[in-house]
Amino acid sequence: MDLRQLQLFVAVAEELNFTRAAERVNLSQPALSHRIQGLEDHLGVQLLFRTARGAMLTPAGETLLVEARRLLDAAEQLVQQVRRAGGLNGQDARVGFDFVELGSVPPLPSILTAFRTQFPDASVDLQVLPPDQLEQALLNDRLDIAFAFRGLGGSKLGFHPLLEGRYQVLLPEGHPLNRQETVSPAQLVSERLLLPQLPQAAGQALLLALFPTGPVPRVVYRSTGIAAFAGLVAAGEGVALLPSPLVETALTPGLRARPLHAGPTWAFGLVWKKQRPPAIAEVGRRLIRQLVPRPVSC
Repeated sequence: MDLRQLQLFVAVAEELNFTRAAERVNLSQPALSHRIQGLEDHLGVQLLFRTARGAMLTPAGETLLVEARRLLDAAEQLVQQVRRAGGLNGQDARVGFDFVELGSVPPLPSILTAFRTQFPDASVDLQVLPPDQLEQALLNDRLDIAFAFRGLGGSKLGFHPLLEGRYQVLLPEGHPLNRQETVSPAQLVSERLLLPQLPQAAGQALLLALFPTGPVPRVVYRSTGIAAFAGLVAAGEGVALLPSPLVETALTPGLRARPLHAGPTWAFGLVWKKQRPPAIAEVGRRLIRQLVPRPVSC
């Protein structure tokens, strides 16, 4: 006998109708009947009289209903005590993003769903910040965890990759590079370049990986707002170099995308403060690492 069986029994005992009880506990009526029958078999007594109109409690069922309610209440109190001890009771999860568009790329939606399922009483406060502000908010405990590109905080912040892939070049429809299957970094040297806003060290590393021996193209724009990239490229203000999922978000009529040939890779994932992290950050980190042990290629 487990808590779930007791929850199902209480639903039937309170409704005195298997159909209504099944709707209440999100089970089919046959599945619920089978679980109650299993409980009766385990206890060796009949708990309910089945009738044409529904069900009635036997004396044994009435006794079990009283004790089941007491046990379920005690179990809920235990859960709340454990959460309070861990600093989770009633606490909001303060979550940051640098590129919120990636929140809709699997497996990110399933991660947020899993968190809400495990902590139904905790609300999630989402904040979208540029990388430098995101880093400071984590270090100053104004955020619990964040989802961001690799490179935040150096050794002070931990990083677990969730997505990884290569860059693509976003081009206006009439651009000569559209005639090619792929674009090499050398072909971008003469272009006005639009780049995602990354942490300073990560941005410098990206340019060094693209153009190790120079020259380096003129970078005319850095941002975390993907809609602006589409508008600027369409207006002929330059070409954008973006991770693949962001290019898919930015593609609109009049724009084309080409893969960057043999360019650097990117990684996007979970970021947290290593030293004395908030309790909810520790729980979230363990949950997310279990759900996504290895990054998904995009």
